[in-house]
Amino acid sequence: MPGKCLDPQDYARLVLDSHVAMHPRGDRIAYIRTTFQPGGARQSDIVGRSLERPESSVLVDEVLDEQPAWSPDGTKLAFCRRRNQAGELAVLDAATLHLRSVASFAGTPRSPVWSPDGRSIALEVLDAEDDGHSPRVVRRVRYNVNGIGFIGERKWRVVLVDVATGTQRTLGDPSFHHFFPAWSPDGGRLAVVTTRRPDWDTEWVWDVYVVDLATGGWTRLTASDGVSMYPAWSPDGQRVAFLHNHAAWTGSTSDYHLLEAPADAGQAARCLSHALDRGATDVYEPPLVGGGPPVYSAAGDAVLWLASEGGCRVLERSACDGSGTTAVARDVSWPTVDAGRTKAALLLYSATRPPEVATLDLATAALAACTDENPWLGAYALCAEPKRIGVPSGAGTCEAVVWRPGQPEASAPATVVQFHGGPHGAFGPYFNFAEQMLASHGFLVASLNYRGSAGYGQVFADLVHANWGPQEGEDGLRLIERLFELGWSDPRRVGVYGISYGGFMTNWMITHYPAKVQAAVTISTVASLFTSAYGIDHWESIQTDMGGPPYEIPGYYHDHSPASHLDAVQAPLLILHGEQDMTCPLIEAEIMFAGLRWRGQAVEFVRYPGESHSFMRIGRLETIVDAHRRLLGWFDLHLRRAEDGSNG
Repeated sequence: MPGKCLDPQDYARLVLDSHVAMHPRGDRIAYIRTTFQPGGARQSDIVGRSLERPESSVLVDEVLDEQPAWSPDGTKLAFCRRRNQAGELAVLDAATLHLRSVASFAGTPRSPVWSPDGRSIALEVLDAEDDGHSPRVVRRVRYNVNGIGFIGERKWRVVLVDVATGTQRTLGDPSFHHFFPAWSPDGGRLAVVTTRRPDWDTEWVWDVYVVDLATGGWTRLTASDGVSMYPAWSPDGQRVAFLHNHAAWTGSTSDYHLLEAPADAGQAARCLSHALDRGATDVYEPPLVGGGPPVYSAAGDAVLWLASEGGCRVLERSACDGSGTTAVARDVSWPTVDAGRTKAALLLYSATRPPEVATLDLATAALAACTDENPWLGAYALCAEPKRIGVPSGAGTCEAVVWRPGQPEASAPATVVQFHGGPHGAFGPYFNFAEQMLASHGFLVASLNYRGSAGYGQVFADLVHANWGPQEGEDGLRLIERLFELGWSDPRRVGVYGISYGGFMTNWMITHYPAKVQAAVTISTVASLFTSAYGIDHWESIQTDMGGPPYEIPGYYHDHSPASHLDAVQAPLLILHGEQDMTCPLIEAEIMFAGLRWRGQAVEFVRYPGESHSFMRIGRLETIVDAHRRLLGWFDLHLRRAEDGSNG
């Protein structure tokens, strides 16, 4: 019996797990479970689950979607939430479920980390907002943050909180941001990420420092030669491992590798993963959070970290003596471990379900799923096994992940080519609501890892440096041709879509290959590299990724902007954009809309009030459902109609 089609409103049924924390004893876990309430509100709860019995329970409801943290003795659980318009650090007694507010903040707290003796908690706190009415004087370009808004001179601080008294101590020079606190095993030092450089807002340099909490001394471990993040201490407290991108000119387009440095800065940091030539996945330049810290082995002779291998998520083990890196597990998230470092808790990824909570035996590499949050998806016509195909490319071969229709059609289906964001992102064979929705409705979805994608080595990534558009567009064209050669698609019914840089590439395809594309949807888009370079929130490196600012190479910015080529467009275009997008500001969507409307071209522009860049994933439920409904409806209208000879 054929399965049902996955419809946009089904998004409300999803149960989404994240931020898994392993208990120090290794016999239970805590994690965040996010659901949508009847009125559409998103609710994140902390769920506790025994690994010895198949049972779970909500420990705390309505928390911030951040990592809960077990105390070293496993008797308490720390987490952050908002209460009475203030940020709060709270602690739950795991035995009695008694909840106690430890400290409150005018600003926003996140990412609590316990000291080894359980007496203190370090966390990041963003300063409180201004009154929203007074004049805002700006002296640095990084005065906005997408998803947060105007920050001006506000800073992220590392704050130490005494668990018993709630007393707070702020570390570091208040002129600079501070991130990623990590306690030394003896509790006497703290590793943090910060900068002390006067022009920090025009470069991408974040260093690892070690702070002696008794003397107040600060020691820099890194060479101010790129972005560092997520420090982690060796068990003996002599070394610090961290992620680093070896590139002071970008925070987002160069791979993050695993490095290690002596905690006393007696020697230069060494890269432990250089020979692998693959970067960490799920990590973003500060102040964004994602991924997690590396994890040392119990013996301190190796470090676990998560890499991208062609869009797949691979837990790697890098030897501290530099002898090499080996894969431990695939299709997983960043791990947290028990006190003995023998068992990990993480997320397990698949094609037909959102990620589930799982455990990993670090001795045997045995994975065991702990949850099955969305069994209802089994009744739907999903693509169970997406196919990887090679695509001829100027770089030799690039890849695409192809989601074929869950219910076979009598003839070749309409095809939708998807471009990822970045450009240094990548698609893997993992559940994505939009891909599965389109596939269940009879579309073939081909998600392209074009030149510049992550997970194929730094040389492959660098192919698009200072050359955005042409090579990725050529790869898109070759993918369309390859799908036709395989007999999988109908070249008269091809659509393209993408989010962020994927939106830029959608615009590129309809302006440079108008005869090959019959419909397009561009989301959180970029139309003009001029306005993007100046208008982005500047935590990303547009002007250096281009090879220079617009006033130095105006010809490049003109030629590589889809907005300069709107006279070629033939395909009807749907534009979806959040009005509070500070990564790709609203003007990008307005340029595409106005330019095409002036030409009398078929175009529709949907603006989502209050939504930021990632509204398709973290927006309000009504926005997410509406955007997916319009995405599906646009391709259904303009590609299905091609069957009777119309082009929409």
